[in-house]
Amino acid sequence: MSLLAPRRCLALALAAALYTTACVQGPSSDRTEAEAVLTENPAESRTVDGYTYTTKPVEAKIGPHRFAFPANYYDDQIGPAIGGGVGLTLMWPELDAAPPGTRSTRSMSDHHRAISMSIDHVGAVPIGSLLQRRTSTESKTEDGSVERQDPRNRLDMRRPALEQFGLTPYVIDEDRMAAYSMAYSDQRGKPPVRNPRYEDDWYVARSSGDTLSTFIKCDQPQNGRQGLHIKGAALVSDGADRVASCSHYFVDQADSLSVTLVYPSVLLKDWRSIEGAARTVLARYRIR
Repeated sequence: MSLLAPRRCLALALAAALYTTACVQGPSSDRTEAEAVLTENPAESRTVDGYTYTTKPVEAKIGPHRFAFPANYYDDQIGPAIGGGVGLTLMWPELDAAPPGTRSTRSMSDHHRAISMSIDHVGAVPIGSLLQRRTSTESKTEDGSVERQDPRNRLDMRRPALEQFGLTPYVIDEDRMAAYSMAYSDQRGKPPVRNPRYEDDWYVARSSGDTLSTFIKCDQPQNGRQGLHIKGAALVSDGADRVASCSHYFVDQADSLSVTLVYPSVLLKDWRSIEGAARTVLARYRIR
């Protein structure tokens, strides 16, 4: 993908399980709306092209829950999208909102530092099974189809590798892939198409009970290059013609929320801090 193409779209089979009244969430909080408002400086503002951007809290509804996110956290630095959709942005390395009114003047480096954050309320399936569904083919293929046995899309058919950054990578098992290719050819008359650009690298973290707690999939590097490298607090091009990105998934079981974070794969090393910052923002601004 060029630059940092959004990867917010959920798998088609999961879409039916999600209904979106916003794009964010976290642990429950007993904070009142007044307390949320008082955490921000109402005097901080910037006027651009006649519109004044502020840090004033703007309410967002996510399923049955309400949040009062400061306006500068929203993707457009104004508020929820028409129809109730919400997207938030955290800036690396601070993992905080950008100053109000700066979205339109971001440099290319700032564009790459922007971590997108979305959330859906899950109502049709048990929230505890959502990450497992993301890492399998059962909800995305027909029962008995050859595609259901595709080892590229099943965590239980991938092979665990040595831990990286506190995550366990799961790589494609080429022996299983060879067997799948033969079965696919027998049924479809030709082998499955393989394109490394669409064979993501998978990483997982598990809770103490061995339950999936985080699932991350990233574009493969191009000739060993991720598109960016870290230089101090900046992200600088490494000469590759595309920027590899990661889609990072976790859930808030208490409130039945599915959270997705998207960022350049060069930031994978900071996955734990990024997830922690997302949870903190959601807990801080939850008002009901």
